Amino acid sequence: MPPQLPPAPRRSPRELLRDPLAFFLTLTRQYGDVVCYRPAPEPAYLINHPAYLRHVLVDNNRNYSKDTYINRMFKTEVGNGLLTAEGEDWHRQRRLMQPSFNPQHLAKLDGLITSRTEHLLEDWQKAVDISQPINLLQEMSALTLAITTQALFGVDLDEGIGQVGQAVDMGGALLELPKNPRFRASVQIIAEIVQQIITERRRSMDQAGEAGDLLGTMIRAQQDDPSLGMSDAELRNQVITLLLAGYDTTASALTWTFYLLSQHPEVVACLRKELNGTLGGRTPVYADLPALGYTRRVFEESLRLYPPAWVLGRVALGDDQLGDYIVPAGTIIAISPYTLHRHPKFWEDPERFDPERFTQERSAERQRYAYIPFGAGPRKCIGNTLAMIEGQLIIATVMQRFDLSLVPDHELKPEIGFVLRPDSQMKMMVSVPPVGPVQSTSM
Repeated sequence: MPPQLPPAPRRSPRELLRDPLAFFLTLTRQYGDVVCYRPAPEPAYLINHPAYLRHVLVDNNRNYSKDTYINRMFKTEVGNGLLTAEGEDWHRQRRLMQPSFNPQHLAKLDGLITSRTEHLLEDWQKAVDISQPINLLQEMSALTLAITTQALFGVDLDEGIGQVGQAVDMGGALLELPKNPRFRASVQIIAEIVQQIITERRRSMDQAGEAGDLLGTMIRAQQDDPSLGMSDAELRNQVITLLLAGYDTTASALTWTFYLLSQHPEVVACLRKELNGTLGGRTPVYADLPALGYTRRVFEESLRLYPPAWVLGRVALGDDQLGDYIVPAGTIIAISPYTLHRHPKFWEDPERFDPERFTQERSAERQRYAYIPFGAGPRKCIGNTLAMIEGQLIIATVMQRFDLSLVPDHELKPEIGFVLRPDSQMKMMVSVPPVGPVQSTSM
């Protein structure tokens, strides 16, 4: 059969705006794995099969640019950092930053991650004592932001964490309105805090002479060879990009995870059995992670159901073909991990929370690229290993000490922007497990 155009059902753009998650699921289930829709002035193809994803993101990735309308809007906020750069500019940035994300380097961050988490849990104990709910997304955002700024930038941002969080929230909400005064005010706040981070890191390097974190490495490269390093503007853009991508996504993923655990006591029981048997009440370290397989599977299954990067965009630079369908140059390609992770061909009973999907045996049977919470191909998220380490250590530390439960009569409403965030008003009650708290033995 000669190549043809994919189905293009007439659907109101209001459906997409009202509930994009339901809109994408409906399109793929009614019209198949390649379907044309119109999100903006230009039409787009929504693709929803691992083979097509592999073609676009991996095998023929050079034919697909990230220069979509929405990514251009994102560039307005974060500048031309690793997330939005293209071509040789992107390759240069990635080569410079990649060593800071290798597992050997990240393993040394376990103490920072768990100590920050245990400090947060001290505040949670106060909430337990007075039966006061916590705003879980707010709590996870503060935690992951503190970890990100210290781990990647070598700076303790305790006093500015709330201000950064508010500015990021405002900027994300108004991203498609770049001329809005509140959007510009939020961008200005972020830029000023980032400049403060860079200035403080330069000062500490001058005093100590070391550059172990990512920002220190980039500053040292800039000083040693300006032609290979980054300009001041590039350095600022990278910090903004990593600040946003490094904490908001992980905070959302952890919030979804604790929400799912609160709804599935049988999973909590299995999780605690592993934690008690492996850790016996002590603080987890990086070396424990291979033995915490169920903890990892809990986090992986949460990322399946609620991937923070819920949609990815590309644009075809030249004519191409996906299966039986032609892809003219200039076509927008939309890929939704949220939709893909619910494809009934690859996920049995896809709405069910089942960490056992990610046993080694079941994962080996699954088609590659049916699971892409961090993207795929050369543009796969550079921080995916850090996110997995951070997620497992935080889950293990929290679940040894506390239970979380949604406040009564709360209707969960995801907030959909660049990141698939839980309800910012999600309130959770914190309680001590019936067997009593497990005492930490960290030094």
